[in-house]
Amino acid sequence: MTKRISSNATLQALKPQDKEYMIPDKKVEGLNIRVRPTGTMTWTFRFQIGKKHEKISMGRYIKSKPQTGMTLEQAREEAGRYRSWLENNKNPKLELVREKREQEAAKTFHDAFVSFDAIHLSKQLRGEQARTIYLRDVKPFIGDVKLDDLNIMDLNRVFDAKTDQSGRRMAGAIGACHKVMNQIINHALALNMLEVHPAPQLKAKDVGGGSKVTKRNLSFNELELLQLSLESWKTNTSNIRLIRFLLGCGQRIRAVLEMRWEEVDLKNRTWILPASSKDRHSKSPESRKVPLSDYLIELLKEQRKEIANGRKLVWPQLNSDKVQESSAIRIIIKRNLPDGIEPFSPHDLRRTFISRCNEMKLDIVAVEKAVGHQLPGMLRVYNHYDYFNEQLQVMQAWGRKLQALAPKKKDKISPTKAALLRRHNGIQPATFAICSKSSKFTEGLIDGIF
Repeated sequence: MTKRISSNATLQALKPQDKEYMIPDKKVEGLNIRVRPTGTMTWTFRFQIGKKHEKISMGRYIKSKPQTGMTLEQAREEAGRYRSWLENNKNPKLELVREKREQEAAKTFHDAFVSFDAIHLSKQLRGEQARTIYLRDVKPFIGDVKLDDLNIMDLNRVFDAKTDQSGRRMAGAIGACHKVMNQIINHALALNMLEVHPAPQLKAKDVGGGSKVTKRNLSFNELELLQLSLESWKTNTSNIRLIRFLLGCGQRIRAVLEMRWEEVDLKNRTWILPASSKDRHSKSPESRKVPLSDYLIELLKEQRKEIANGRKLVWPQLNSDKVQESSAIRIIIKRNLPDGIEPFSPHDLRRTFISRCNEMKLDIVAVEKAVGHQLPGMLRVYNHYDYFNEQLQVMQAWGRKLQALAPKKKDKISPTKAALLRRHNGIQPATFAICSKSSKFTEGLIDGIF
């Protein structure tokens, strides 16, 4: 019988016998393979502490598929650790118990998130969004990673997974993941769950994240073109009315899409916009009164006539009383965008409201209050005046401006032709007004230009 294990071939040659037997390893003292009558083969490490003989069961060697069990190389490496402990007068058995205890006590990235969630996210108005990002995009990659082992390569696994179908990095998704992970890491550092930040200088833009701050807002000329084209958009009239309402009120699209009839008081010209919560995304910690101009009230009255009775939402989905997705409105705009207007998003209409109102020299404080912005500095602390009347004046002035830019029914002109005229530098507003009254003249003028 073989007296020592020298190679994998030696292990493969071992056969079960009537009684179990043990063969020592030739390379590492104390390492043995035990062969049972059933054919089961188990690695053991035998050692002596003082006068006491002890052994450690290490793992099985699976003869048919060695790589699925503990291989000879792995057994020798592990037994080498045990020998090192013995040489330093440490009991390998006790050291293994200590290691196991430390591993069980070691905190994972998910442990840090659970603590962060309980202390911070549970109290944030929009904590659910960060929680969703973590559970969907972060946890599958680094949730089980020990905080002490966390490194930049682990973080990159999260970022590398955020690509679109063409393989391009999704900047917004990467930025969101970076923000959430950084908050969790900083929380772990504050509670001494983690000693050092694995990548303190890493910014979202370094890994393809972040987004450019857009300055897109529509000029008065573009607003006139937009209103000329709206009636021919390929969508239902409710959505056309919604675009007009978004432009006229200056509020965030999500808040408008979640708007309910019970919050609207047409008589007192107000819309009570609720505080942000799990179900409402107004981004405001407190509810506030939004003044309604004549322009907005007229749109709401038209919407009330068209919307089915019993609907709670002002701008619901076409066949149900469910909130529309902001992305659906973006698609509608993209598909119907007329020539002569650069692409814009629903949020750009909010930026347009603020920019054009300031261009009209309206009260800047009232404009900021109208859209729900906090006043800067100490004004936020000491100035609690609601500026409601001033906000209403802003809304009224803006509504009148939009009505003035809207096409008159008797002067209707093809939106496409109007866009072509506007794009041509030689056509001034006064000329455009003359052209719009005569379709034959317009046709001839366009043919002459183009």
